[in-house]
Amino acid sequence: MLNSDIIARISTYALFYEVSLSPKPGLVTLIDKGAHVDMDYIDFFKSALVLHDYFKIAYELGEKSEGEDYKELRKFGVIYEKKMREATKGANTHKGIIFSLGLMVYATAIEIKRENFSFEKIISRVSYLNRGITSELNKKVATSHGEENFKKYGSKGIREEAEEGFKKALLGLDFLKKIEKNINFDYALTGTLYYYMSFIEDSNIIKRGGLEGLEFSKNKAKYVLKNKLYETSEGMMEIKKINDEFKRKNLSPGGCADFLILTLYFYLLEDYCD
Repeated sequence: MLNSDIIARISTYALFYEVSLSPKPGLVTLIDKGAHVDMDYIDFFKSALVLHDYFKIAYELGEKSEGEDYKELRKFGVIYEKKMREATKGANTHKGIIFSLGLMVYATAIEIKRENFSFEKIISRVSYLNRGITSELNKKVATSHGEENFKKYGSKGIREEAEEGFKKALLGLDFLKKIEKNINFDYALTGTLYYYMSFIEDSNIIKRGGLEGLEFSKNKAKYVLKNKLYETSEGMMEIKKINDEFKRKNLSPGGCADFLILTLYFYLLEDYCD
C-alpha cells in the first residue's frame, strides 16, 4: 500500500540515482562538476535530503485534494526552494524538480484513490492541473530564463512540458525498460538520458548555448543512440569524451536530467503498483 513515506523515499532515491550516474554530458556527477562552477555532488546530495520532506508533504496534500489545482503545493514549493538554496549556499540544484516531481507526487496521490489507476492518469492529472500555464510566458518584460528563451527563440520550456503533463517521462520509461534487459542498469540510465537529449527542447541548453547549442546536443545524442555507445565499456569511454566537449562549450542538459529523474520515479513506483 502506497503512503507518503514510501513516495518520499523513492522520490529521493530518484534524485540520488540521477546525480550519481557517470559519465554525463556537462552535468554534475559524483566525480565531476560538469559545466557547472557553482555546484557539486555534495550540493545535490544535501538538496535531495532536504527535499525528502517536501515530497512527503506533496503526497499528503494530494491525498486531501479534489484535483482541481495545486495552490497549497505551490506554497510549499516556494518554502522548499528556499530550504534548497540554504542547504546549497544558493545553488539551484533542483528547482525544476521541485515543480515537476512535486506535481507527479501530488497527482499520484490524487489518482491512486480513484478507479483504474495508471501512470497515464497521473500524466493526465498533471496536464489538467497546468492547463493554460504557457500563457504566463506572454509578458512584455522577461523576468526569468524561461521567459527570456521564449522571447528570443519561441521555446516554451518547462511550462509546455507541464501543460502536457510531462508525458515524455513515459516514453523514457519504455525506453529504459527495453534496453535494461541486455545491459547493466547504469548503462541503461545513460542511454535513457541520451534518448531524452535527442528530442527534448532543453531550456538549460538553450540558455547556455542558444539554438546552436541545442542542435549540437541533439546531434551528439543521436550519434550515441545510433551507435549504442551506452551498451559497452568502450562506448562509455567515448561518452566520457563527449562530456569533455559539453564542458568546453559550457553546455548542461539539466532539463533532460530532470526527465531522467521523472523516469526513475515511475520505474521505482512500479514495484508498488503491481
